Amino acid sequence: MQRALAEGVFSGASVLVGHGDTVVFSRCWGTTFVGPAARSVTASSLFDLASLTKPIATASLVMVLVQEGRILLEDTLDRIFSYRLVPRDKRSLTVEQLLFHRSGLPAYKPYFRELMEVPPERRKDTLLEWILREPLVAPPGTQRLYSDLGYMLLGWILEEVSATSLDALFEQRLPCAERPWHLGYRRLMALSATEMPSLALDRPPKNHTECVATEHCQWRGRLLQGEVHDENAYCLNGVAGHAGLFGTAQDIWQWSQNLKALFAPRWRLAFDVPIAQGSSAGRHFSQNTIGHLGFTGTSFWMDLDQEITVILLTNRVHPDRRDDRIRRFRPLFHDTVMESMLGTPSGLHVPMEKA
Repeated sequence: MQRALAEGVFSGASVLVGHGDTVVFSRCWGTTFVGPAARSVTASSLFDLASLTKPIATASLVMVLVQEGRILLEDTLDRIFSYRLVPRDKRSLTVEQLLFHRSGLPAYKPYFRELMEVPPERRKDTLLEWILREPLVAPPGTQRLYSDLGYMLLGWILEEVSATSLDALFEQRLPCAERPWHLGYRRLMALSATEMPSLALDRPPKNHTECVATEHCQWRGRLLQGEVHDENAYCLNGVAGHAGLFGTAQDIWQWSQNLKALFAPRWRLAFDVPIAQGSSAGRHFSQNTIGHLGFTGTSFWMDLDQEITVILLTNRVHPDRRDDRIRRFRPLFHDTVMESMLGTPSGLHVPMEKA
């Protein structure tokens, strides 16, 4: 961790390791950004969790509403959005296919530039129409293709069924029994393209100092601290099914403990699993492991056989998303943790120079 900080892989990090239902290690390193006004990262510093939003917020809320019978996994888009003209190729697309990344939708589309030209009050409806018109890259149900677009749709499905905004639904239906509980969306003010604030790249907003900064965003013209890094989510006021959550390592740990009862074999398909070779989780997690990565440098892995949970939060996109040294750091870090937990000798030394 010290070497990664010294080499600028990230400016700050928070780590939590759990065994069974007990936290066995928790520590923070570094600062909220690179600069003289930066604060030290603490256990209450908020990280932009990026795509961890998918399992923690969206998939979890789908689980809750399915258990209550308010959503069926077999529900189709033409049933849920009956008031819209759902294109023929997507009428039979189901909640289950969206949840398990089998929708056939593309992984990502940079809608944000055109979307910022749309009046704020019309952006959600406009983007929904754009995604519904998006050509499929595979027939629904035939391939597992990771997709931001599918989880955007799931977020709107949750809002449609519950008649509640996604951020309010998350706060109401997934509360934490233990405090502190910082996990949640940070809703932004709806702005048009001409109203986008422009701040000095090295001077973040004063009211977001508890957050760990992400990128010096050239599109927004400022350092991002306390506002969602994902541009498509930013256009939606920071609230979306694929990104937008902020939280701490302790928050993710508490969420994982609260939802363990829901990790039946079927639900695990909503999570990632370590790949056989070259996994960011390293070499020591069992095959019965679930987790997820976030673009900003966040991750969690839960080994359900060995009962080990490893949560790693960093801001690896600070100051620039093009730095991908986290790819080398993650497996080294996870191997070190697991070898310590399992009593396996290490001796692994991998350089973290840019690939």
